[in-house]
Amino acid sequence: MQKSHFDGAAVTWDSEPRRIALMKAVGETIVRLARPTSDMDVLDYGCGTGLVGLFLLPYVRAVTGADNSPDMLAVLRQKLAAGGIRNMHVVQLDLEQDTLPGERYDLVVSSMTLHHVANTRRVLQAFYDLLRPGGTLCIADLDTEPGVFHAAEAAANVHHHGFDRNDLKSRLRRIGFDETRDVTAHIVRKPTHDGRERGFPVFVITAQRPHSKSSS
Repeated sequence: MQKSHFDGAAVTWDSEPRRIALMKAVGETIVRLARPTSDMDVLDYGCGTGLVGLFLLPYVRAVTGADNSPDMLAVLRQKLAAGGIRNMHVVQLDLEQDTLPGERYDLVVSSMTLHHVANTRRVLQAFYDLLRPGGTLCIADLDTEPGVFHAAEAAANVHHHGFDRNDLKSRLRRIGFDETRDVTAHIVRKPTHDGRERGFPVFVITAQRPHSKSSS
């Protein structure tokens, strides 16, 4: 992920109603599908200002918000400090380049991040490695679209114009995930470059890291 565009947008990131509505819908879908519980540790990768991670926080033990944008993380830190929140932590992390951290999680979520990732194979493998056996991955992103979702100033940070759900699930299974499924979480309606409003479906794909084989 490139971070320059997101650093510049961090201060006003939460002022876009469409973004707030999308992240709420994604959070609600993750709660419905992954059924987070109070003993779970969660990684929110590409957390931005923490909209999804903060939504999940009441359901789980702790959330780690990870992003490669210092300015996004600064906004999230301000939120945590203002709210006296102690069970959400912030880490600057780029899974395309950085060494895998030592922590492991019961739930890894990533919302509207993967299309900004050039080396998706490496990041998907990192998600698998960061999960404890039996853990759940939730990826929210765009269905394949003709390259009109993002404004021109964001184009340099976009590596994929959405994803084919079946292809992405197949890639996850090749890494080792099972129980892959997808649902439509939300439809973003917004004007595109030609001024016409379009609807862009956003999916949530869930996948499980299998439990270790029993010795029985």
